[in-house]
Amino acid sequence: MAQANSVACFTSNMGQFCIELFEAQTPVTTANFLQYIHSDTYTNGIFHRSVPGFVIQGGGFKIVDGTSGKSVAPVNTFPPIINEFKISNTRGTVAMAKLGGNPNSATSQWFVNLADNSANLDHQNGGFTVFGRVLFDGMTVFDAIAKLKIANLGSSLNATPTISTSGTVHSTDDLVQISHVEIADV
Repeated sequence: MAQANSVACFTSNMGQFCIELFEAQTPVTTANFLQYIHSDTYTNGIFHRSVPGFVIQGGGFKIVDGTSGKSVAPVNTFPPIINEFKISNTRGTVAMAKLGGNPNSATSQWFVNLADNSANLDHQNGGFTVFGRVLFDGMTVFDAIAKLKIANLGSSLNATPTISTSGTVHSTDDLVQISHVEIADV
């Protein structure tokens, strides 16, 4: 009898979504993603990149408490993993982000495909490894994030979705945040 795939469920200030993980097809990538979940890397994380009609990206930055209050900081990463591209980047799939020109550079950052991006992402940089898919009505959360105003917070945060109606970030409360992640029993 086949074992069901693990499911990672995320709670955010834009709603809850769950991701089925393709453990059999992408064992290294899935183990990497689970390592980040178990180390609480994604808890208090933000979605730092929104490209409507293309992708919503997270996993690279989180909100931290400092001496002068809350701020956004890069997450600590584990060593890069090998590329396991096998599955097309279609709407609702979840894939690893990586450095340009280096197929084996994925660490903590991941993205959700808002559209069928297979013509581009399946062929670029060795293909982007799809390791899961958004379940049930979870894509409504990502479609809602894609409709938010975008703020340029500099460097890698130049397309950050904000829940602020003005698109201006006054505090970390204006960012799309993940408050909790758990692995559902299957």
